[in-house]
Amino acid sequence: MMIPAVALGNALAIISAGLLNRLGELKPQYTGNGQLMKVKDDSILKADEKPPLRLDMLGTGLLLSGAFFVVGQFLGLLIPSIHAFAWMIISVAVVKALGLLPHQYESAAYYWFQFMMINFTSVLLVGIGVKYTNLGDIIKAFTPTYLLLVGVTVLGAIVGTWYAGKLVGFYEIESSITAGLCMANMGGTGDVATLGAAHRMELMPFAQISSRIGGAIMLIIGGLLISLLM
Repeated sequence: MMIPAVALGNALAIISAGLLNRLGELKPQYTGNGQLMKVKDDSILKADEKPPLRLDMLGTGLLLSGAFFVVGQFLGLLIPSIHAFAWMIISVAVVKALGLLPHQYESAAYYWFQFMMINFTSVLLVGIGVKYTNLGDIIKAFTPTYLLLVGVTVLGAIVGTWYAGKLVGFYEIESSITAGLCMANMGGTGDVATLGAAHRMELMPFAQISSRIGGAIMLIIGGLLISLLM
């Protein structure tokens, strides 16, 4: 029953991401062009400047990403109620917050991410479009009432996260894309397509938090509502 809603919501989220990107071009005060948090002190950004890229840094970044992936899979086996990808992101956030990783290794991870984003985003989008986008389901669900319900849901996600992000010091457009649209799409594959449409693939870590941890919360809420209404 829910597959058409997910497919249609994913399509609307991708379209909305492209529209938000266009809005950012027209109203630059609402966007950080891929930067989520508003920073008033430029010294913070200068402190995070990356050293020049060396070839061995890509290998280090690959090793780090693989290590965190293994940690996430292990924790996912111990506590399967939370997705392994969510555990991976949580472990990265903890290490970053505690300052456990030297700056040169953080830079290596950054350059590895840039390498993957620049060279493989198009390939991922083609694969996702062929494998996971079911046009038949979307066409079957394309009735005015169904489209209105899904459209209002996606619009509510945009508006709600727009103002919530503003309250906590985020750029409104980046907040709407990551916390809003990446909650309304079809998860990890939808995140790639949504961020690709918005030209903000660097926001993938934040989108994954929204999809994995937020998705788990939605499962809990959905389960409670079904038990109450059915």
